[in-house]
Amino acid sequence: MKTTKICNFLKKISIFSALLACSAAAFCASDKKWTLAAEQFEFTQNTNNSKAAVSYAKTMPSLIMEQMAENLTRIPRAREQLDRTLYDLQKERLSLFLQLSKEVKARDSLLLADYSARKLKAKLKESDVKIRDIEKKIDENLQSALKETSRREKRMQQDEMRIAHLEQGEIVDDRREEGNGFSRFFKGLGGRQDEDFVLEDVVLYKNDFNQLFDAGEEQRKSGYDSYYFGKACVDAGIQGLITGKITVYGNYISISAELYQYPGGRRIASVSDVGITDDLRTLATSIAAQLTPKIADSMPVELFIEVFPPEAAENVVITVNDVVYSDGTEKITLPSGVHTITFSSKGYITESTSYSFTGNRRFKITVEMQPDNPGELFLAMKKPFSGDLFANGLFSASLSPSGRFASIHINNQQILGHFVSENGEPCDFLIRSKYLSDGNFLLLDAKPFDRSSYIEKRRIWMYRSYSLLIVSLLPTFYCYGNSFAASSAYNDGHGVSYDEAKKWETARNVTAGISIGCGVLFVVELVRYLRAANSVLPAEAKKMSTKELTKIRAREQIAREKQQELLLEADSAFSDEAENADGAELSEPEGTGGMPVIKGEIQELQ
Repeated sequence: MKTTKICNFLKKISIFSALLACSAAAFCASDKKWTLAAEQFEFTQNTNNSKAAVSYAKTMPSLIMEQMAENLTRIPRAREQLDRTLYDLQKERLSLFLQLSKEVKARDSLLLADYSARKLKAKLKESDVKIRDIEKKIDENLQSALKETSRREKRMQQDEMRIAHLEQGEIVDDRREEGNGFSRFFKGLGGRQDEDFVLEDVVLYKNDFNQLFDAGEEQRKSGYDSYYFGKACVDAGIQGLITGKITVYGNYISISAELYQYPGGRRIASVSDVGITDDLRTLATSIAAQLTPKIADSMPVELFIEVFPPEAAENVVITVNDVVYSDGTEKITLPSGVHTITFSSKGYITESTSYSFTGNRRFKITVEMQPDNPGELFLAMKKPFSGDLFANGLFSASLSPSGRFASIHINNQQILGHFVSENGEPCDFLIRSKYLSDGNFLLLDAKPFDRSSYIEKRRIWMYRSYSLLIVSLLPTFYCYGNSFAASSAYNDGHGVSYDEAKKWETARNVTAGISIGCGVLFVVELVRYLRAANSVLPAEAKKMSTKELTKIRAREQIAREKQQELLLEADSAFSDEAENADGAELSEPEGTGGMPVIKGEIQELQ
């Protein structure tokens, strides 16, 4: 009975955990998409549908779509969000109106039916209730449209002001109270999220840049801003549509592209460019580059900057995307997107960062600048290895067993280094800020080896030991159950002999011992695997003690002395060989009168 209850309880926990995991995944996942499409371009000239004209009209929009930036995200403005809401309300009103028309016609038909006065009155009353209910829904729909327009009016004005001020190089501050982090979190979790900060991923129509959209001739004649054309786009799941016109004169081609947004049918961009017919891709790249900021719907963001210490803030120069701002700038207004910001101040190390400023309208940047204090420290490895040493991605020195100290330039910045042995085996190391003193001697206890292979090996052995443990539990449980049953039957006198009960007890003990051994093996392999996984962390360099420094210098001296001895031995051997060779040349062969024999010719001079 207890076992059944426990099983049911575990089942409930499993189901709850699964539901919780699914809920978490659903909460974290974001499926908001903004689909971009293009239609076949039109010619402004009478081309008589030539093959070249048809090719240009189909090729250009496909090339433009192909050149669109990948992983493009956008933040819909208040105007666009209002258009979407109004479109949904409009669809609902049209549906309600059709229902109203149907009910009114049904009510009128009651007067022509053969009903008694009493039954006719009841039918008319029932029909009037349905009509009033539909009319009430239409009125509520209209009120919702007015409320939504009024609610977003202020935000739309703010957006327009931001754009206008940004184009003029000015700054507008419309900061509002947003609450603390917890309030914003629970607002998004339990209530309605702030739609102004919704991020949407830009995707291509049918996920293929070659797929062009065709709304139909009748819809196209009604105009891109008409309800029928917009409905065709919305029904196809399209929020952005690129249209264009082509003009060709000789080898030159002009493209005028327009971007329409749906629902709403508003033209949000119009760009033009000229190129040559032999290089359509370059022209498409230019058009795509001009349309991308409009597609991304980049809204201005405000960067509030704080620089520390105050001495650095006094003379700080801020550069954003190679544009220099005046000294002491505390707020900068930029279009949303990825920007590279650099902070420089006399006497301090230049700081730089790149960040994607999206998902919010205001960002605070706090910069802690470090004094420009260049220096040099000396690093030695506890175990001698030959290889190359890199500090913060830059080559620092080559190490060898005979010359083990590497000179590393420092400037008040924590160093994340990388050592590669002559065999290509790597290891990472870290030098913390507290050791960044000029002239410091540091010791690094690190061993270069192939960590990925080592981790994989330990992982395999950990899973093997785990599998072995699981397999060993099957006979253990089997023998334990039979031993318990045999022991109970023997004690109760139900025909089980002592020898049989003892046999199952022995089997139980043996299998339990094997399982315990397998469990110990699994624990050992698990610890080894965790240690192997931990080996990817960089080794920390420590300050070298006087004893260690003396020991390393002694080893270096010994290595240098051995090297000098080898050089002396090599020089001595070379000298002996030279003497022997010279002796052979300077010997006094017979008939020379003791004069050395030389190669060449002797001439007497007059």
